[in-house]
Amino acid sequence: MKKSLVSMVCMVCLLSGISHGGAVAQTFKYSPDYKAIRVDKSRLDRVDQVLQDYVDQGIIPHALTFVAKNGQVVHHKAFGWRDVEKKIPLQKDDIFRMYSQTKAITSVALLILFEQGKFQLDDPVVRYIPEMTDQVIERRISDTKVDTRTVRQPVTIRHLLSHSSGVNPQRDMMKSDYPTLAEYVKDLVKCPLLFEPGTNWNYNPASNVCGYLVEYFSGKPLQEFVREEILEPLGIKDMAYFYDESYRERFVTVYRQNESGAIEPTEMWSGKNPFGADRRYAAGSSGLSGTIEGYARFCQMILNYGVFNGKRILGRHTVEMMKENQLPYPNSGGADFQFGLAFQIHPENPVERKSISNFTPMVSPGALSWGGMANTDYIIDHKEDMIILLYTNRVPDTKIWEKFLNTVYQALE
Repeated sequence: MKKSLVSMVCMVCLLSGISHGGAVAQTFKYSPDYKAIRVDKSRLDRVDQVLQDYVDQGIIPHALTFVAKNGQVVHHKAFGWRDVEKKIPLQKDDIFRMYSQTKAITSVALLILFEQGKFQLDDPVVRYIPEMTDQVIERRISDTKVDTRTVRQPVTIRHLLSHSSGVNPQRDMMKSDYPTLAEYVKDLVKCPLLFEPGTNWNYNPASNVCGYLVEYFSGKPLQEFVREEILEPLGIKDMAYFYDESYRERFVTVYRQNESGAIEPTEMWSGKNPFGADRRYAAGSSGLSGTIEGYARFCQMILNYGVFNGKRILGRHTVEMMKENQLPYPNSGGADFQFGLAFQIHPENPVERKSISNFTPMVSPGALSWGGMANTDYIIDHKEDMIILLYTNRVPDTKIWEKFLNTVYQALE
């Protein structure tokens, strides 16, 4: 009887969200109590003005917001057009190409396997991928010739997750030519490293190695593991690498600014064509598409220290570890740039934060962030118990993200 009672109490605690620091939201509440969560609703109108002005001026084709504080959704609106030329209005459940927002999901997938005891973070990658090089570039002789030496320490899984491995992007742009992720990665890691592992930061290709390690440790394709262990437990719908033709009309058109300053449609897939026939290759660095609400569920899970929708994806200590800076100072990410295991970290020191161009001083120290190539961005702010997402599919960057953040944070009482 006592054992049954204990089990029942544990289940109630999980479903009610008792976790790090107390109760956390397990579902989104779309009728917020602005007074209780100390948000000035009238000041949020400034968000609408900023985004609508950008659309009206033709700077961006569309914008979609999702802001939740204490699990209560305080701003979730669509502006502009899914397709400008056809004058199709943007809808809240439209599907965006997320590009590098795939990376954090890949990292979480690998850390799920870490929690299952499949590996240690400081294990050498060569233990699992024999093709992993032990050579680092010492001197460039020409564009095609380099001198190398043996590394002082091997590339570890921790290095991959923090983009401090030095994995050479030389073959990264050729990844679409490979039929499977395994074949691509085994070729990628043969190149000499750009620098001694753990001594600098270089972005992108290591996430594909992480994706292959998910396949190696789980025995499943990356896309299958992500669906079973992350998307389905969190209740994330319509997020995938590949889609049936019936989804095509919900895909947001990607726009690019041309030489005259106007925006025009561009064909720019996030990885493989999601409507293509060959569906074997799913990358760790890019390729997922989805709705903003779906990715908000993922962000809320991280905000809740690993749990959402009544399902625990990661342990609390793992998320705390993900929030710790893994990079040396200084590094090539920029002045005072910090990165954990999957996320960029807003530095704690207010003086240092001023020197980082892509941070707004309104954002709380310690907040986590990253984004996609076509401007899908998010903030996970544990100090404010808040997630902030803004989606557009437009290149290059317009710096609207920073202005949007200011208009969100100024509404907090």
